[in-house]
Amino acid sequence: MEFLLLGLFLFIAIHLLPTMAGPRQQLIARLGRMPYLALFSIISVIALLLIFHGFALAPKDQLWAPLSFSRPLAHALMPVVFILLTAAYLDTHIRAKLKHPMLIAICLWAFVHLLANGDLASTLLFGGFFVYALIDIYRAKPRSSLVPRGKPKARFDVIAVVVGLILFGLVLRGHQTLFGVAVIG
Repeated sequence: MEFLLLGLFLFIAIHLLPTMAGPRQQLIARLGRMPYLALFSIISVIALLLIFHGFALAPKDQLWAPLSFSRPLAHALMPVVFILLTAAYLDTHIRAKLKHPMLIAICLWAFVHLLANGDLASTLLFGGFFVYALIDIYRAKPRSSLVPRGKPKARFDVIAVVVGLILFGLVLRGHQTLFGVAVIG
């Protein structure tokens, strides 16, 4: 459980750093933009590896029985999650309207997985990501993004939908291999 908690702490801490414009800008000024991004990425990857390892080792003590509608709800909302994730990196109308499609996707992903699981490790994992995304959305201020933004184009919305659905299909198909839980028969 220690690896899972350490990984969550590191991941959430490094991802909340951009919500603090002063410290973030100081780091960029001190390190430079590319070294800052590299350090951010390295810490993120280490945190994710700790989360994956910690989750695999964590006991799956059941806290509650998953809700009966949770799996169908997850199947219905996860395509939207992947579309939002893709739209976050393109100049889409989706991103322009929602402002934070990545964080909304994380909220949806975490929420449906919280409902679909009832064990302690899943509650810590998905609850941690859900709380992180809510805090980040709340703290989001107009800040200069490191992701370039241009004028939204409908073709990028189409690309976001198509790529998002393809990614959803791949993850759905490989969920058992990737995460040890079969989603489809």
